Amino acid sequence: MPYLQYRDQRVTLTQDEQAIGAFDGAALRLPGDDPAARATVRIAADGTGVIARGHPTAAVFVNGVKLGAEPAPLLHGDKVELGGQQLHYGDDTKSGSTQFISAASLAEQVKAASSAPKKPTGATGGRLISLVDGREYAVPDTGATFGREIGNEIVVASGEVSRRHAQILPGDGGYVITDLSTNGVLINGNRVDKSQLLGRGDVIRIGGEEFRFYADKVKEPAAGAPPPAPAVGAAPAPVAVAPSPSPAAPPAAPPAAPPVAPVAAVAPSLASRAPLQEPDTIPVDIAPPAAPPAAPAAAPPPAVPAAPAAPAREPIATLEVINEGPMKGTKFEIYTPLTNVGRGAHNDIAITDDSVSESHAKILRKDGHWYVADQGSTNGTYVGGRRVEGEQQLVGAPNVRFGNIKLMFKPAAGTVDAGGSTRAIAAVNVEQARRMSSTAKPAVSEANVEPATGKPKPAKPVVIPEMELPEKKGCAAVLAFAIALGAAGAGMLALILSVGA
Repeated sequence: MPYLQYRDQRVTLTQDEQAIGAFDGAALRLPGDDPAARATVRIAADGTGVIARGHPTAAVFVNGVKLGAEPAPLLHGDKVELGGQQLHYGDDTKSGSTQFISAASLAEQVKAASSAPKKPTGATGGRLISLVDGREYAVPDTGATFGREIGNEIVVASGEVSRRHAQILPGDGGYVITDLSTNGVLINGNRVDKSQLLGRGDVIRIGGEEFRFYADKVKEPAAGAPPPAPAVGAAPAPVAVAPSPSPAAPPAAPPAAPPVAPVAAVAPSLASRAPLQEPDTIPVDIAPPAAPPAAPAAAPPPAVPAAPAAPAREPIATLEVINEGPMKGTKFEIYTPLTNVGRGAHNDIAITDDSVSESHAKILRKDGHWYVADQGSTNGTYVGGRRVEGEQQLVGAPNVRFGNIKLMFKPAAGTVDAGGSTRAIAAVNVEQARRMSSTAKPAVSEANVEPATGKPKPAKPVVIPEMELPEKKGCAAVLAFAIALGAAGAGMLALILSVGA
């Protein structure tokens, strides 16, 4: 039966919720008196344990990961921290004696292992990620052990696993795993020979479960150090002095200028020469070059009015790294309803971690809801500790894990997708056009003249009959009006030509 144990106290779980914590009346009473240090445990329909916060401000940790508002499943060997106390979850059906693997199966697993890892690590930040359920286990400074029994840092409930199967310890060159088992430990498919140095991204297989190992990268030595400063009191480096002109080849003097005595004849050495006196001054009648005229000051460029600052874009959601490590607290902002996540630089959110695939997942919003979809990544995408198969909706502010990187997803409050609006087209007043078309046109004069007076006869009015337009709207009515107007114009032109003839 599943149970939760604290030191020598044990509570057997049932399908009914049971309260544990630092308060009177708890099924499992912890030291202290804090009503907020409360959690509830029960057995789910599939027979596994489930834990949930019993108070909105309760701080409950499962294997070092803080529990959110949603309940979390418990696996055999999980460590629960509540009110500063550590409890263990176990299942009696998962214990028993070690089952030996046949010699034939063992021979197939034994291969030659490389002596040095491909990606060495430092001796800090060690952590293991289960490739079965995505759980993360930190490796303390004192090391971590694998085994079947409760009390190990990583419990693997399998008959093939020894009670204390293996141990990982930080050392001078990184982390070293030591095999303490009967059936052995595999690293990247190769069996460990007593002990082996782990590399970043190595896959450890113990029984039927696999764990991917990560740790901080090896710090590269600093670039070439600057040359050491000269010691105090050391003699300064000699300064190169241009040699004086040779007497055999004196420099050519300008015409009509008196010869100038060489400097060496007046001052053989700067160190031994006495201070220069007025009578020793050497006359030189070469006028110093005139200073070039100062260039007129350039006029300051005309002031350019500053462009108005563009309004800041507001993200519609954020992702913040919450697991331990150098990336903790890093925040990524989401501005579009479709965002690609991966290690490659082509992604909208690029996470530079070996556990993240080049194109790992995508986050999308549709019909007012957020979803995450895995893109066939190697190490999987997890929501609330469960691996995503295809696409899964993100409800509230859940924890999302891409490979080894765990983040908290937070949608922005009150945001809506920026969609395009329908553009209105100005309507045509059909009734006004109809009234204009039915108005009488000016009369056209005839070319005949009065025979008695020789004056032209008064023009007879030619009225264009009223045109009835069909009851249509929009472009069809405008087109009908244009055709009718053209026909009327053609009729008027024909009448004018006939009268003129």
